Formats: sequence, C-alpha cells, structure tokens
Amino acid sequence: MKRALFALIFALLPIALAAQVPDRDVLLTPDGTLYTIESIDNEGSSTSGVIRYLRLTIQRPNERQQTAVVPESLTAGIHWRPALAYDAASQTLFIFWLKMPNAMSSELLLASYASGTWHPAVSIDNQPYHLRYNLRIGITHKLALSDQTYGDVPMLLIHAIWWEETGYGENARYAMFGVQKGLISAIEMHDLDEFAPSPGMFPNPINANFNPEILKHPAFADNGTQDSIDVIYGNVQMNDFVRVRLRPIAEGRIHIPIGAHPGGPRTVAPKSFTDPWSGPISTIVSPHDGSMLLYNATKDSVNYILYSGSSWSSAKSVPLSDKLSADAAVAALTRMMSQ
Repeated sequence: MKRALFALIFALLPIALAAQVPDRDVLLTPDGTLYTIESIDNEGSSTSGVIRYLRLTIQRPNERQQTAVVPESLTAGIHWRPALAYDAASQTLFIFWLKMPNAMSSELLLASYASGTWHPAVSIDNQPYHLRYNLRIGITHKLALSDQTYGDVPMLLIHAIWWEETGYGENARYAMFGVQKGLISAIEMHDLDEFAPSPGMFPNPINANFNPEILKHPAFADNGTQDSIDVIYGNVQMNDFVRVRLRPIAEGRIHIPIGAHPGGPRTVAPKSFTDPWSGPISTIVSPHDGSMLLYNATKDSVNYILYSGSSWSSAKSVPLSDKLSADAAVAALTRMMSQ
C-alpha cells in the first residue's frame, strides 16, 4: 500500500508542478550580483530519465547574463524546490534542493559554486521511504559561545527546514550547517518538535473537510537578531502551528540546546479551512504583534488567510491580471502586515 501511494505521488508530481508558479529562488549578493535558481522541465535537452533539472542564472552589474546547469541535477529523477544561500567572505554560492530519484524516496542535496567552478554535491539526508517537500533556507551570521559570557562570534550558519513524510507519519524537519571559508564544517539535524513547547492532551478539533496542506509548509520569521532564527511550522497530529526560536551555541560542538528556546503558545489551525490550496504556501509575519498571514500563489490569484487577535480570518483572494502580477500582490500583502 505504501509503495503504491508513493508511486502515485511520483507519477502525478510533474503535472502538479506544471500547474503552479515557477519553482525557483532568487538571491541578491552585497556586490550586486543577482542569482536565480529554477527547476526546469526536461524537454529533451537531457537524458530521458531526468524529469526536471536545475538551471542557475547569474546577472552581474554591467555584464552579460550567464546561465549554468547544476551538474548533479542531470541525474535521473525530479530535481525541485531549489533554495540559495551565499557566503560573502568566500564568495561562495550554496544551492540546496530536493531530489526524487524514484517513487520510493527523496533526498536533500547541497552543492556549491565559486569562481565559476562547481563543487560536488553532497547528500544531506537520503533515508529510503522518506519523501521531503517544501524546502526553505535561512541564514544567521553570529554564533553564541558558552564560556559564561555567552558572547557572539562571527560565523555563517545556514538553516534548512522542510516537510517530511514516511510510512509512519509526517512532520517538519530542521538541519543546521556551519560554514567556514566556503566549506561546510558542521551539520546537525532534528525534528522541529524537539524544540517545541508541550502540546495539549488532545488534538484541536477541525472540520471534516479541513485541508491539512496549510500545516505542511514550515517558514522562517525574522526576530531582529543575528545569532538566532525563528521557525513557524505546523503539526498535523495536534492541528496547530508552533513558533520556536533556534539559537546555536558553540559548546564543544555547534548545536542548539533541546527545549531551551520555546517560542510561546501554540496557535490552533483554522479549523474551517477547506480551500483547495496546493503548491508552495508562504508565511508573512507582522514585526509588531506576531500576527501571521499564509498565502498561496497560483497563475490566476494570490490566496491568503490571516491570523490576528487570536482568531483566523476567512480565506481571501487577490485576482491577478496583466496590471497586477503575483509579485506585486505579495508585496502589497507584505506592506499590509508591516503597518
């Protein structure tokens, strides 16, 4: 049964991706270089086993645009949900993405690009019968020291979050990567629930037609610091959202103390949410009162739902047109949340 389910997901995934907005990430470096990484359908330019691959576009100031294909994305399977991070000190670009080599599993991959050269990708997590989705990347630039002063020292830390499904359940996952001189120096992985405040005894009630997809897209939230990062993620067992603060500490090794930084009370999911959202769901958090807005962009509209004042709004929609792009609609929602 489990194998049949995974095979069905694998077969339908390219169709689902084609129906959504482009699968890409964009990053602007301090020197003005614009990097764009995008998952592209293989229309015959690569071998038949490659369903989607990754293309990097580089636009430097006053130079012609360059493009390059991530070498390891030319292996058989689906390469998707790319995300970028950049180390200015070593001028190294890091590319994270998810690969589905077959219907039975997926893996998290990491490659780096510096001075026009690709460095071999490494597999971060590739357990069989584990499917990974909705990858997001966050950056912090300082590391706390546990030498009784708890002072901070400069260090690039890359934080990755994603949703993971197995035959035994599903949950949000987290990985942390330390970067020194352009090289990954430390990796730590956790279930995000390890950092969460204790849940209630019973799941929160939801409607029979509740769409749990809204809970499966973990997101980062800026907390105004350089040595910690906040994560908002859903729990499909308890039907709620959790916000946790992750502050890495150098204590013999770089790690995050388990349970040391709960982010506050858990937020009940919108129990009447039944809209058929699919594809990426993103989160915008108010810098003032912790309100959060979840949105889902399609080719025709940007749909959203707002949590504020301890309650959820009804689902709303911003229609798109030749005069209003999805990026412009999202920018308007971001301004609304910042007021």
